Amino acid sequence: MRIFADLWWFFKQEKWKYLFGIVFLMLSSFINLIPPYVVGIIVDDIRNQALNPVLLAKWILFLIVIGIIYYWTGYLWRQLIFGSSILLARQLRNDLFRHFTKLSPDFYQKRRIGDLMAHSTNDINAVQNAAGEGILTLVDSMTMGGMVIITMSVLINWKLTLIALLPMPVMAGLTMYYGSLLHRRFGKAQAAFSDLNDKVQENISGVRVIKAFGEEEAQINTFREASGDVVNKNMAVAKVEALFDPTITFIVAFCFFLALIFGAKYVVEGSLTIGRLTSFTL
Repeated sequence: MRIFADLWWFFKQEKWKYLFGIVFLMLSSFINLIPPYVVGIIVDDIRNQALNPVLLAKWILFLIVIGIIYYWTGYLWRQLIFGSSILLARQLRNDLFRHFTKLSPDFYQKRRIGDLMAHSTNDINAVQNAAGEGILTLVDSMTMGGMVIITMSVLINWKLTLIALLPMPVMAGLTMYYGSLLHRRFGKAQAAFSDLNDKVQENISGVRVIKAFGEEEAQINTFREASGDVVNKNMAVAKVEALFDPTITFIVAFCFFLALIFGAKYVVEGSLTIGRLTSFTL
């Protein structure tokens, strides 16, 4: 959460874009709950033989309208939130470059060019992701997650909701562990990228000396090792990132399994309709 505190100055600067972006995101999350509820009603009408062509046409027209609204709300929040994050990256690059031009030569004698290049490229991209994907994840997890849980509990069956959510703390714990591991490995990858940039700068600056002493092959081998280290460090990051989706997919699938097993039990007992179980699983 510290990154959001550090970026608070930008959120205040672009407050209206983020405010309307969050509003449209919340509206999009709410609209996303409507089709499953409608499908559940249609399934129950089919079960009770109460569905006729006119009623079905009305429901289909309603879903089409909902789909169009969902499309435009999704388009608007992406434009506002992701567009703002792109503006942040541009502003940070301009400010950083302007700051670099004001620093003394002594500063560049004490600092490695590779570190400065890493700050100017990958670090700014990471901050941009925090201001875009980070805001999306934070707001969407609270609004969409909260709305889904309330809807499932109040409108369908609170017992089934509780059962289906039992594996979720495991997913939260694993993703937090993956996040801390990813943070450490990303730092090492950035350091390796900095070393590589620094090596390139040194070789280009001293290319005449390298040629004069016949050190071309030695420097090529050194560069190859540094490049391989960057690849290995980034592969380590990618391996952690690759754990997120399978873990989430497996646990959500297990939630589906619990919902279907116990939901079928409630349907047989008569405390839940097939339509509501359909809405629940959707």
